[in-house]
Amino acid sequence: MNTRNYAGNLSSGLTGANAVRGPSPQLWGGCPVSDFKEDPSKGMYFFDDFMLAGNADMSSAYKNSIGQWSVYGYAGAVEADGTAEGGVLKIGANDDQEGVALQSAAGAFRMVTTSTLALNGKLWFECRIARSTVATLTGDIFAGLMTPNLSSNLPRAAYPITATDDTLATSGDFFGFHLTSSSGTRGGPTEAAVAFELASGTVNYPTNLTTLLASTGNSVLTAGTFVKLGFLFDPFAAPKMISAATARQTVGTVRKALIRFFVNGIEAPTFLTTDDVQNATAAQAFPTGFMSPVLAVMNTAGSSPITLNIDWVRVAQAANS
Repeated sequence: MNTRNYAGNLSSGLTGANAVRGPSPQLWGGCPVSDFKEDPSKGMYFFDDFMLAGNADMSSAYKNSIGQWSVYGYAGAVEADGTAEGGVLKIGANDDQEGVALQSAAGAFRMVTTSTLALNGKLWFECRIARSTVATLTGDIFAGLMTPNLSSNLPRAAYPITATDDTLATSGDFFGFHLTSSSGTRGGPTEAAVAFELASGTVNYPTNLTTLLASTGNSVLTAGTFVKLGFLFDPFAAPKMISAATARQTVGTVRKALIRFFVNGIEAPTFLTTDDVQNATAAQAFPTGFMSPVLAVMNTAGSSPITLNIDWVRVAQAANS
């Protein structure tokens, strides 16, 4: 049974795979959520459980809002009740290379500061999502953080997922999880990969973080099965031995575990260090902008369009001062 600490947060006593509805204690244990909610000078907190959601007429392209979310939906797109306990929102579209993106028009969270590459406050992110199908060539999904990137002050098309299969946009900063469509691309539709990008740069998929379910010992994705994907950014993290290196790391060396990744509460063996985050290589540059939550789906060339079911998304970050 989960317990709670003084701040009203889940403790970290649970150690195994945990795909149930609640946030993962392994990731969130120690996050002072109550403090952030009571005093924004201590930190920021966002949580949407999708128990309430509005509707929109998407008979033509929709560039507006649904509740607190900015939305781009292609003509014929839908957002509907996912009919699951606790509230689930289902989003999707009805034609090839079309989809829906829920985003925020206000960026609040960032890990690296633009001017000095200084590290910002500790940040927690997790979402619980499911894809309706794991058949190949049906659709891409992205869940994470991104900078608001508008067109004529409205949500824009093909952002953060483009109309090219398995391809994310490079027009804004982002950091999160990409679930692809093609079987030969980063584990295919039954897997999830870490992806990040600095605007106008190159999308990065760090080595050993492209098949997260397999690397954490979870069963691969199946149609309609929910998975929790999360990460923890900690500028004061303890050093760890590198056993599964990214392209910028060396096995056997010791580095600060700056960004750790979790699938259903199980931590991936590979983590990002300052070697990955604070580097001067333009093609591997890390996002520096103020980012906000995003959940998006895009159909690919399949005959059976995909839908994305969203149970919840949760983000928190400690203040810098």
